Amino acid sequence: MNISFDDYMDSIKANRKSMPPELFSFASNEDHYELNHPQSLHDSWVSSLCIEELRNNTRPFECSLRVTLKLLGQQHDRTLVLIYSDVVAYEFLSSENSFNPNDTFHGDILDHRISIAGDAYNHIIEMRSGSIFKVVFKGFSFEEQSST
Repeated sequence: MNISFDDYMDSIKANRKSMPPELFSFASNEDHYELNHPQSLHDSWVSSLCIEELRNNTRPFECSLRVTLKLLGQQHDRTLVLIYSDVVAYEFLSSENSFNPNDTFHGDILDHRISIAGDAYNHIIEMRSGSIFKVVFKGFSFEEQSST
């Protein structure tokens, strides 16, 4: 991710009309990128990744894919839930966390960026271990679950 944060935010704001409101709200909220904010993905840890094929019993070949990524927030007081719907593609390249293999396999999140990918959207999340999560999707929602 070789683009400066200011250029990235300018790009998100310039593409506001091309994004669903909930995705724009998430992507343009600087709290989700701050180094020390409870809503930031930075320094949060993967707690679960769920991939679901949503099928209609009467028309089973008409299905869609949903990916749910749950992250333990950096201050350990909440779970950040990212739900990607109508997923077109996903990839999780994982590497053991060589900095502390007893901590977590992937390590904490270093950076994440959202971009437009044709008629869909792309979210790339990079982790301290070198692991990378990529998802291409058409629908998005974000929620927080308090741990207190």
